[in-house]
Amino acid sequence: MASDLQEHPDGDVVAAPVLPVYAPDGTCLTDFGPDPVVAAGRAPRTSEQRQVEAIASCPPGPVLDAWLRGLDQRVVSSTVLVEVVAAIDRMESHLHARKLAAVAELASRQEMRPDWSPLAGAPPTQSSVAGDELAMRLGWARMTASRVVRRAVVLDGLLGATGEALEAGHVDAAKAEVLAAALTDQSFQVAHAVEDAVLPDADQCSVAELRQRVQREIRLADPDGAADRHERARCTRRVTHPRPQPDGMASMWLVLAAEDATRVDGVLDHAARAAKAVGDGRTLDQLRADGLRDLVVGDVPESDGPAFEVRLDPPAPVLPKPRRSAEDLTTTTFSLTPRPPVEPVPTATIVPLHEVDPSAATGARRATADPPVAAPAPGASPTPAAEPAPAAEPTHLATPTRVAEPTGVGVPTPDADPTRAPEPTRAAAPAAPAARTAIAPRSTAPRRGCTRCSGRPGAEVRITLAASTLMGLDDQPGDLAGYGPVDAVRARALAAGGVWRRLVTDPVTHRVLDVGRGRYRPPVALDELVRARDGTCVAPGCTVPACRCELDHTEEFHPRPGTDADDQDAPRGRTDAGNLGPLCHRHHRLKTDGGFRLRQIEPGLFEWITPTGHRYLTRPGTGRSHDATADPHDERPPF
Repeated sequence: MASDLQEHPDGDVVAAPVLPVYAPDGTCLTDFGPDPVVAAGRAPRTSEQRQVEAIASCPPGPVLDAWLRGLDQRVVSSTVLVEVVAAIDRMESHLHARKLAAVAELASRQEMRPDWSPLAGAPPTQSSVAGDELAMRLGWARMTASRVVRRAVVLDGLLGATGEALEAGHVDAAKAEVLAAALTDQSFQVAHAVEDAVLPDADQCSVAELRQRVQREIRLADPDGAADRHERARCTRRVTHPRPQPDGMASMWLVLAAEDATRVDGVLDHAARAAKAVGDGRTLDQLRADGLRDLVVGDVPESDGPAFEVRLDPPAPVLPKPRRSAEDLTTTTFSLTPRPPVEPVPTATIVPLHEVDPSAATGARRATADPPVAAPAPGASPTPAAEPAPAAEPTHLATPTRVAEPTGVGVPTPDADPTRAPEPTRAAAPAAPAARTAIAPRSTAPRRGCTRCSGRPGAEVRITLAASTLMGLDDQPGDLAGYGPVDAVRARALAAGGVWRRLVTDPVTHRVLDVGRGRYRPPVALDELVRARDGTCVAPGCTVPACRCELDHTEEFHPRPGTDADDQDAPRGRTDAGNLGPLCHRHHRLKTDGGFRLRQIEPGLFEWITPTGHRYLTRPGTGRSHDATADPHDERPPF
């Protein structure tokens, strides 16, 4: 067969696509022959139009890939360059489909489907460990990897037509995601009906338009299932944990039923506009964000004043209609006096907190000129002073715990000894708010802030910073637990008025060596030592904070149920820093039942071996991991 001919899937021989070839000056050297539209009695097209047609009609594959690699993009016209971008996008879709096919094949392997023991609880929602395997290898977030596996399995089975359209470049990855997300939980009949309706011209609409069309076709294909679909969707309502954003900010994602989200939006908008109307200088977006924080946490910083309290008013009571007598039924009275307009019943009232009577607030605090020395927290003994350390010895880090109403433990003064724990001081005013951006002398005037939710459980932050930074000797960044690094100014502001404990770290590696405590409880101290050392889950790439993880024995402390009698007497793991590490719930299950093996080479250095034999070294305290699959087993890690 001639090189310019290829066999069609139906058996017919058709001409291979002819792609344009360009001279160094950008002149097209390809002769496309007679224009087919001229034979139909239409106007002939220009050479540039023929080039665009040739590029657009070439399917993704080796031919298009070779042409793109050899093309000098600097010499072609802008019109042709747009088609070059479209061709590259088709190649990306083609390769993405091939990648998903490989992911689906991996998910079908037996080692990716472990037998989950019922002794550890119900089987996890994601029974396949293919996503965890890929997350470690590629550095993906675990949720992202799990979603890729689910999409790959769906496009390889239920939505096979969508998978074929993706491989042919007819739809891109974003449009395939729209179809997969909307049709994964639909029945076979509904999914295929929607595919048949939207796929033929899916390349001619945007992602937003395709999403609307898919939802419309689902309602047409299954009008009776709308209530069930809403109930299933309502079960997914959630609030995410904070996700770090640049410059010391974070974001949270809220998913609610439409009517609930509308009500929350209405209350926030009403409160923001009312505060704006009485002279608040913040923008509406800032007021909405601060209003949500105030309603949940109740901590109103002085820098965000004046503060306002949102009081949700109950609806007006519905008065019962009087019973009509026989006289009422026979007599009608007309009144020509116009009735006064009915005042609308407000749903919320915005009250400036400086107008609220502080005596009416339950538990409101009043600052005095000379308050008594603050007592330590319940169950805690005074923090003893640490012994001085030589200059070359490990650095001391201070870790305060910011709470809604601290116990009055003072901040070390600049002339204090950095090797000593801060001494309790007199509390002259409420604690400095978390939102302050600079340290300033505290005012003795009482702040009438929101007292409705002071001391709420969980309304606290933990900040770790060097003692030298706390004293103003340098500006090393601090570490906000569950978020990451923050600048020194904010770290000192967050630390002001906190409850302190001492951490001793290595000055070179910054690894935690010791935890100083005012009370002696070895299990608690050991727990805090390990969590402070590792910071996050010890799995490669996992960023779940150690405070939300389960402390796990790397080498099992108890024999697993069902082991042989000889294994029952085998030595087990000890409870020490070299055999403990924080694991999030998912990775804990993977280690226990998922076929993943974990070893702690030295305290804080972990080795993972996945079901496919890949080997990873990770030191979570540094946030680094290394793919050691091809390394000799005796080679030292690069960190």
